Amino acid sequence: MIKLSNLDEVEFIRYKEFMISDNAEKITQNFNLTAEQALEESKMMMDDMFKDGLATEGQCVHKVIHADSNEHLGLLWYSVIPEINGAYLYHILIDENHRGKGFGTNTIEKLQDTLKEQGIKSIGLSVFGKNEGAYRLYKKLGYLNTRISMEKTL
Repeated sequence: MIKLSNLDEVEFIRYKEFMISDNAEKITQNFNLTAEQALEESKMMMDDMFKDGLATEGQCVHKVIHADSNEHLGLLWYSVIPEINGAYLYHILIDENHRGKGFGTNTIEKLQDTLKEQGIKSIGLSVFGKNEGAYRLYKKLGYLNTRISMEKTL
């Protein structure tokens, strides 16, 4: 149903810019930071995660493509961590007009199969507290809570 395709340099730059602003917005919504602080935090994180841009070792960013029509469905970012024989799912984004059609589930299942073929034993991820749709998807796919962070604004 889906296939994964590598981003080119221009697509990666656009994705990184999107992630900086999108992540900053989510940080502002979920943590007690101003928009300016969240934007600075998000930019530092993305620059650190992609020290060598698209060529950064261990970081994998793919377009999610419909296998039959080649239509763009979304994006997927994960990393492989050889030291623990694991992977970490940073971001999955299914374009709004394709949500609710099983593409998110298919994308994660494709990622799981790909990583399993590579001998990877586990996938970790984090979900922002206000992202209930993602939380339900991960629970449906068998992901378990391993830690819970909580905060109260005073």
